[in-house]
Amino acid sequence: MNYNDEMFKKLITKVSQIVGSSVLIIVLCGMQPLAVIAASSSSFQIQEDFLGSGGVIDSSSASYQSFDSIGAVGVGDSAGTAYQTQSGYTTTNDPNLSFIVNTSSVSLGALTSGSTATGTATFSVLNYTSYGYIVQVLGNTPSNGVHNLTALSSPTSSVAGTEQFGINLVANTAPATFGANPVQVPSSSFSYGVAASGYNTANQYKYVSGNTIASAPKTSGRTDFTVSYIANVATLTPGGSYSGSQTLIVVGTY
Repeated sequence: MNYNDEMFKKLITKVSQIVGSSVLIIVLCGMQPLAVIAASSSSFQIQEDFLGSGGVIDSSSASYQSFDSIGAVGVGDSAGTAYQTQSGYTTTNDPNLSFIVNTSSVSLGALTSGSTATGTATFSVLNYTSYGYIVQVLGNTPSNGVHNLTALSSPTSSVAGTEQFGINLVANTAPATFGANPVQVPSSSFSYGVAASGYNTANQYKYVSGNTIASAPKTSGRTDFTVSYIANVATLTPGGSYSGSQTLIVVGTY
């Protein structure tokens, strides 16, 4: 139904006559917005106007256009081959990419040829209107100053007694129960981060500097990632104290 300004004034007048002028005061002070919806255009258009706080966001494509004024601040969206909508009455066109590293250091303990050292670290990513992101890892494997542990160039099982260094971003059961799958916050209906190919198989580990280890295909709520580390040494691996650093780089995709 489509109301013009004159019809709207008459509607308010009639309501006031029935229940008193306090109705206007209550509406203007923040009750649920009074929505007036119209559908038109040669393709398709939904426009929603309201009284009260908030705003509108224009979502459009070649054959679809909508103005949303439902919900609160968020990054939830609905998408198809011909259209996409964002939810929230205070949404903005400005892109936002948030990245938090929750673990500053990881200790793998003593390295021996008879067992595998393991450890975990976590980070979180949230992006809005950047149409997705990728997470890359940079850095050398741990070293004792002159010798670096051998990086696993392809997904490989952990083998104690064979020099190896690798990571993945999923829950594992070997060589121990550790790690976790990506966690979508608040749910998979709003968040879409995933572990990248090569780093998304349980009990298989890999490490190549410069690789993409996680990504999201579109605007996404927060995803919490867990990086699982394994380190093995051989009987001929030089002794000493091993240490190293990796840098995570998050880039929005457009």
